[in-house]
Parts: sequence; C-alpha cells; structure tokens
Amino acid sequence: MARKSLAIEDVVQEQWSIVLGELIAQLDRPDVANSVVTTLQSDVALQIERRATAASVPVADFVAGAVREFLDSADDDLWFQLLTIVRKSDDPGLTAVQTILKWVVTDR
Repeated sequence: MARKSLAIEDVVQEQWSIVLGELIAQLDRPDVANSVVTTLQSDVALQIERRATAASVPVADFVAGAVREFLDSADDDLWFQLLTIVRKSDDPGLTAVQTILKWVVTDR
C-alpha cells in the first residue's frame, strides 16, 4: 500500500509541476503577470508595485523575474514548504506563484 501512495504523490507532484511550469512560461506576457498580481492580497500587490517602481521595471517584468529568481535560488526547505501549500490548492500553479510572490515581499 505504501508504494501505491507514493505513486499517487508522484503523479500529483508531476501534475502541479506541469501547471506551474506552464504558468511560469507565460509570465513573460504582461497580461498574464498583471493578472496574477490582481489575485494577490492587496498588501502583497502594493509591495510588488513598490519594488518594481524602485527597480525601474514594469510590474510584469518584476513578477516574472522574482518568480524565476526563486526557482533558481530556493533551498530544499522552501521547496518543501511550497509543495505543502500547493497540495491543498485547487489551482496549484497560481497558488505556487502567489506564494512565491508573497515570500518575495514579506519576511518569512
């Protein structure tokens, strides 16, 4: 039975990874990145906008860059935390990006 549960977990992880990968690939499109920002809590969205302004880049570029930076630099502990959060979500790709952006602008 343990092997069956592991296989199910593998499938679930693979599915959310595909969804996350597709969303990240689309973050280069300003309409997609800006749509993600509209789903964030207002304080997180405001911090994203402030950081983008301070960096003199459009919000969409900041969002795409912040998510990619996380993907490149996150340690195993952050990935585990992200997986734990995403497992409970009906929209794992969006939840992952929202969580990453929240972590970018808040102390965790």
